[in-house]
Amino acid sequence: MANAFFDLDNTLIRGSSMYYLAKVLVREKVLSRRELGRFASAQAKFIRSKTEDKKISQVITERALTLIKGREQADLTKFLDMTVNEIIKGALYKEVVNKLTWHTSRGDNTWLVTASPIEIAFNLAKKLKMNGALGTVSEVINGKYTGRLQGEVLHGPRKARAIFEMSTKANIDLTDSYGYSDSLNDLPLLCTVSNPVVVNPNAELLRIARKNNWEVINPAVNRARRVETAA
Repeated sequence: MANAFFDLDNTLIRGSSMYYLAKVLVREKVLSRRELGRFASAQAKFIRSKTEDKKISQVITERALTLIKGREQADLTKFLDMTVNEIIKGALYKEVVNKLTWHTSRGDNTWLVTASPIEIAFNLAKKLKMNGALGTVSEVINGKYTGRLQGEVLHGPRKARAIFEMSTKANIDLTDSYGYSDSLNDLPLLCTVSNPVVVNPNAELLRIARKNNWEVINPAVNRARRVETAA
């Protein structure tokens, strides 16, 4: 039985999960349309460049923590559930979901591993019938968010460490494992697994993938071609 680890943003879904959360928060009158515009701008840049902007990611994380500070965890759960439904409705990349289905049909364990909030990751993993998720954890005290993180953002090398730590605790064998990601930041993750697969790579990640004979999936390119054909 193999284990397959899937990144979320621009790998399993188009763009950033935080953008879909922002859409929900605008609809529920928690966030202004002007702020949604900032999220949308970051989303467009992310998709177009196929490269994560660390500065923008940091700003978005800080803004999100400010928004949830003092809120009841139970209240925010509703918004996060709505976000997952928004993602399921139209943001999943069919080609990557097909890979997920293939792993499930083989009896493999499948995991989401993302810098996005653990609540989004866990709920989406549950909807997709995956085994579980690792994500960024916000601190909760007495049922309320404090506006601080519990630990670090699950990003870059921290993501690879989280997989290794989970594998050690759960006695998971990584000698037959798969990793799916779009990001150069996830090279530590891709180098941890025995079967790396790059999704929507930028030029540098594509160069690395070709050099190492890694599998490449380009759902964003396929999507653009489908749109062009339909037009």
